[in-house]
Amino acid sequence: MEERASPPPPPPPHDSNSKPQLPNINRNTFVVQVPKDQIYRVPPPENARLAEQRRSSPPKEKNRMCCWCFVLIFFIAVVILIGVVLGSLFSMVRTPKDPKFSIQRFLLHTKPHTQYKITLQAQNPNSNVDILYKGGDISLSLKRQKIASGAYPTFSLSNQNSTMFDVTLKGSTTKLPKEVEESVKNEQRKVQITFALLIHLQAQMKMGLLHSGSMKYEVSCQVTVDTLARINRQVTVDTMAKNNRVVSQQCQTKRH
Repeated sequence: MEERASPPPPPPPHDSNSKPQLPNINRNTFVVQVPKDQIYRVPPPENARLAEQRRSSPPKEKNRMCCWCFVLIFFIAVVILIGVVLGSLFSMVRTPKDPKFSIQRFLLHTKPHTQYKITLQAQNPNSNVDILYKGGDISLSLKRQKIASGAYPTFSLSNQNSTMFDVTLKGSTTKLPKEVEESVKNEQRKVQITFALLIHLQAQMKMGLLHSGSMKYEVSCQVTVDTLARINRQVTVDTMAKNNRVVSQQCQTKRH
């Protein structure tokens, strides 16, 4: 006869007060028990908001950084451009071309005292800079002897322009130099005389609102004239100007 297997013994009755039996665990293993109400199947809403903030904040910071970089680059470019423009303008004001001078007329007055009336022409060769003449002094010499002196006027000369002006030089003595007296008295032939005209003047360059510092110039001219005649009631200034001819001249301008 076949023997039937005996059924398994029934499980022991469950005791509600008894503690759950833990499986055999290695002594080096730690078990952390978390309460059921703190176990989440989905992240809490707070985590979702934090994650959203972290995802959205980097682009804003990046855009902010890009904006600041653009502003900084633009500011540097503007500063460089302004520096280049001001530098070029300042260079034009500080290193302009020297003014040019020439003698147009040379007249002699003897009453009530000896005076030499000279008409000068000043030329400004600069294309963007005006010249403000601040005055100076003029001396006239004959054979290295000073015979007359006067003042240089103050005026303004615009760029690439020229002007004519008169200067009056008062004689150092009432007696005319021998060569001048001979030229005045000689009616038979023309007697040429070479004078040396020396001008010391101060000027300032101007371009818009920019002004340079004071500049000193020295203008030296060698001028030869003929037939000097006294101005009197019978000899008018126009007649004298026609007779008193500037034969030759050479003027040089130096900056100090």
